[in-house]
Amino acid sequence: MHNTLNISMSKRGWFALLALLITVCVSAQDIKGVVLDETDLPLIGATVRVKGTQVGATTDFDGNFTVKAEKNAILQISYIGYKAQEVKAQPGKVITVKLVPDNAMLEEIVVVGYGSMKKSDLTGSVASVAAKEIEGFKSSSVMEALGGQVAGVQITQTDGTPGSGFDIKIRGVGTLNGNASPLYIVDGFQVDNIDYLANSDIESIQILKDASSSAIYGARAANGVVLVTTKSGKSGKPSISYNGSASYRKISKTLDLLNAYEFVKLQGDLKAEYIPNYYKTGNDADGVPYKYQSLDDYIGVDVVDWQGETFNPTWSQDHNLVITGGNDDTQYSASFSHYKENGIFRNSGFDKTTGKFRIKQKITKKITLDATINYSNTNKKGVGTSGDGGRFNMLAQILRARPTGGLKMTNEQLLASAIDPIMLDDNSGLAQMNPIIQAESVTNNRRQELWNAQMSLTYKIIKGLTFRTAGTYNTNNSRTDVFFQEESRQSISNGRMPYGETQMGRDKRWSNYTQLTWEQKIKKHRYDIMLGEEISYKSTEYLLGQAKDFPTDEMGNDNLGLGATPSKVASSFTDKTMLSFFARGNYSYNDRYLLTATVRADGSTVFSYKNKWGFFPSFSAAWRISEEKFIKQNLPFLSNAKLRLGWGVVGNDRIANFLSLDLYTTSKYGIGNSTATVLNPKHLKNKNLKWEGSTTTNLGIDLGFFANRLNVTADFFLKNTKDLLLAQNLAYVTGFSSQMQNIGKIQNKGIELSLNSTNLQKRNFQWTTDFNISFIRNELKALSSGANYAEAYSNFDRTNFTSSDYRAIVGESLGLIYGYEFDGIYQANEFYTTPKGEMILKPGITDNRRYTQGVAPGVVKYKDQNGDGIITTADRTVIGNAMPKWFGGITNTFNFYGVDLSFMLQFQYGNDVYNATRLFATCSQDERYNMLAEVADRWSETNASNKVPSTRGYVKGDVYSRFVEDGSFLRLKNLTVGYTIPQKLTKKAFISRLRVYASAQNLFCISGYSGYDPEVSSAASNPMTPGLDWGAYPKSKVFTFGIDVQF
Repeated sequence: MHNTLNISMSKRGWFALLALLITVCVSAQDIKGVVLDETDLPLIGATVRVKGTQVGATTDFDGNFTVKAEKNAILQISYIGYKAQEVKAQPGKVITVKLVPDNAMLEEIVVVGYGSMKKSDLTGSVASVAAKEIEGFKSSSVMEALGGQVAGVQITQTDGTPGSGFDIKIRGVGTLNGNASPLYIVDGFQVDNIDYLANSDIESIQILKDASSSAIYGARAANGVVLVTTKSGKSGKPSISYNGSASYRKISKTLDLLNAYEFVKLQGDLKAEYIPNYYKTGNDADGVPYKYQSLDDYIGVDVVDWQGETFNPTWSQDHNLVITGGNDDTQYSASFSHYKENGIFRNSGFDKTTGKFRIKQKITKKITLDATINYSNTNKKGVGTSGDGGRFNMLAQILRARPTGGLKMTNEQLLASAIDPIMLDDNSGLAQMNPIIQAESVTNNRRQELWNAQMSLTYKIIKGLTFRTAGTYNTNNSRTDVFFQEESRQSISNGRMPYGETQMGRDKRWSNYTQLTWEQKIKKHRYDIMLGEEISYKSTEYLLGQAKDFPTDEMGNDNLGLGATPSKVASSFTDKTMLSFFARGNYSYNDRYLLTATVRADGSTVFSYKNKWGFFPSFSAAWRISEEKFIKQNLPFLSNAKLRLGWGVVGNDRIANFLSLDLYTTSKYGIGNSTATVLNPKHLKNKNLKWEGSTTTNLGIDLGFFANRLNVTADFFLKNTKDLLLAQNLAYVTGFSSQMQNIGKIQNKGIELSLNSTNLQKRNFQWTTDFNISFIRNELKALSSGANYAEAYSNFDRTNFTSSDYRAIVGESLGLIYGYEFDGIYQANEFYTTPKGEMILKPGITDNRRYTQGVAPGVVKYKDQNGDGIITTADRTVIGNAMPKWFGGITNTFNFYGVDLSFMLQFQYGNDVYNATRLFATCSQDERYNMLAEVADRWSETNASNKVPSTRGYVKGDVYSRFVEDGSFLRLKNLTVGYTIPQKLTKKAFISRLRVYASAQNLFCISGYSGYDPEVSSAASNPMTPGLDWGAYPKSKVFTFGIDVQF
């Protein structure tokens, strides 16, 4: 009985185990298949996943895959650039899956002037930047994030000052006028700049680069157009997003200066009488041996590190909060941001607070209202390093401050002195200020507050016919407070009496545009026609008040009336009105042949009645070659190919108002015991002033390969600008120094190349690359009255350097640096010595007559350009070109199991930098100052240097090529690592997305430039003086830690 029971249970066990094995085999069988593209070619690396599980595989070189799945399970097949498919698992059969291309990329909507269109329909040159490509940068302006990301767009920060501006060139320099910046349009309306926007509030940025795409903006578009679309509400349940971060900043580089030994040796070489200030043998009056008995005692001595004392690491923060939601009829969004950047230089910083509320309401089935209110408050603190002009440039003072107290004081006492005490004893008290005390004794705060309201109504009259009207009102109030406390250089020169000034400004702008759009598709024909008009107005008010002789530092700018001496009060008012009419027509045949034409007429109060109106047409066409049947059959790997050709005219009217009219100012003169008021002409009118006009021809091609895994865009352009607006110098007999005139022509031409690719696409891994490079050349084609060149001044050290140091020459590029070509140092073997000991140049050796004391060994030598054997001002020549030969950037992005990694490299090649800071900080004949370390290698009787002149062997005030350096660089601009926590771990806390990240900016810069940073342009406000480095605030390395959460 017992044995029978055991045998029965044993049989049941075996049957159960066999049934379980059969079930497992049936439920998890090998499913095989092959994935093909639309041309039956295998797709390598396609992802195959069992729906609802983590089980998956990728296709091999032949498109084959094998995956374990239950019978009737659903397989999900996906591949980048193709529409995903779902199929049932079929055990025992080889499944064939054919994927079809997904043209979502080509159907991407791109914002253009007064509207939008599909990317596939574009006929002009338009570059797009998405929010994800800029929101990771922690900076005071979105412009910093754009640098290196867009082909044809060169963005240079003037320096590293918190809140500093940017020099933006779209396809090179197209004007000689003072304002070469592009036109900025935010949500359809013009603004002066986009620095007030929070990076997190930007949805997308489009840059209209050629005239065919920008001519719809007519007279304002000569320098290109930047279109910014901010984020708006979306239908769905309310969503709250927060992005917060903290950033650590430190100076990226310091310059090498003379150490204590080298500095004291320099002082002795300059004047022997300086030596007792630093070392002497014997004892002092108290019988104590002098601390420094000889020069050698300074070897290894600690110095005052003025760079370390003035540039300190700081922390900054950035907070962004966004709330969105809505339904089919109402969408709303509200955002708030606060950015605070503490400068690495003492008494400098920047903060920005922004707020926005936007609502889109469907009033009826045909009428929709869209309204937005924006607020921005920015505060920029501190004079920075370059705000104090001339030889008192703050950075120059830092580099030239005495590094040791010598015998007369300790280093601590030197640090605490407002003015170098030794110089005070010699009645040269203002020659060297303490840069730390100077920075802390000067208040220079600029506050700006912007309010903006805009509203639009859209009325869909009938199907395809839409009417839209939109208006905006914008006010921007600014106030700059400058106050010089008792210990500042300015106050000391005023008898230690503090003084200050306040500047107040108010810009008002309003505009309204109305447009009617008709869209129609008839079989293979598609039409899109838009008609519109716009009127805009801008006024600027300015008020200046100055007062001197305040009794104490505590008075400040809120008490200017208490200054004993009101020194100046000034005010001004300008306004400008523009009336415009515009139209655009788009035609498409079978989505294959595309035509676009625009025209705009602008009337401006800037010009006289006979030149008041300007007309700006454009025409462009495109052929989508990839839609042709013969391409699809013979080139199946070519998923997109479009050839574009465009031509257009745009203008520039950025000059002061009323220059074509007679304007007068009042002056009072004493006549006996009374005064008389006299009207004096303010300027010499020019009734013939007219628009700058730029004509651009653009040829472009867009290519997509392998289902758009690889995309290439190339553009070739030729831009001619005529009637350049520039203040032309006049003869003194006219009674005026200059007059605004239309004086010449400029030509820009270049090639732009952009590439983006999906290099690897697997189930849990993706690698993409974006690359762009630009080759742009410009040439001054003509100047008025047959002139061959125009001069420009950087205004570097206006006391000593009075000659023009930039020149625009007909037939040459803009940005030419002008001076003497360095040719080494005079050596002893180039002279005869007479019996009387006099040194006379040997025959054939050029005589530098610029050195008025008579040349000698150790004196700087210039190249004789005209071959007359002597150096005069006639030997000045082009010694550098600040325009790069090519520039661009490359970004790589990786995603792996929730981890994202990206890094961006920015590069520039072939441009020169005019290193005026180095020139000033090597003027060794300026006694008592420290110098850059290279001065230690100066020529002497025991050191026959051919690079650095002797202590007094150079011509003060001369610009020469030794200080023009190669500004080429390769910079790791941004590195970001993030991790998105799986939603299954966060959903219990009602968190739909949680990402933590860390980033680093400006980690390294490979360059041969000797200054702080090669990406600099201190005089960028003038298009004729690029590439100047004069006391530029050093850039920072930035390390950021943040969190991005969405509820």
